[in-house]
Amino acid sequence: MTGFMPRTESGVFRKRQTLVWDFRLERHGDDGRPLPRAAVQMRAKFYRGGAINNGDVVQVSGRRRRNGLIVVDSVRNLTSGTVIRAHNWNVSVFLVYALMLLVLAAVIGVAQSFILSGSPLEP
Repeated sequence: MTGFMPRTESGVFRKRQTLVWDFRLERHGDDGRPLPRAAVQMRAKFYRGGAINNGDVVQVSGRRRRNGLIVVDSVRNLTSGTVIRAHNWNVSVFLVYALMLLVLAAVIGVAQSFILSGSPLEP
């Protein structure tokens, strides 16, 4: 693996950043001759499981786009023996949003019941 370039992209929606790892794979054919390098990209809100560096031997599987870029969700670092996975949703953030939505629905339900029952809020 060569050309490792970690970078961040600013998000417009909720101002969340996306972490992007770009690198190239040096590939070899069955006969040992070098094949053209393959560009790889990994995008996530956060990574879990380890890290990669220039010179590491890695194994990837992903989708190849028409422009030749390979987009992956995980990388197996054979040098360090770790698997790095890209995560796009933080479970705790999702749970907080779900709880806020439930509270909002409860407030709207209580307000609607007061309006429909015709009972005044003040005695």
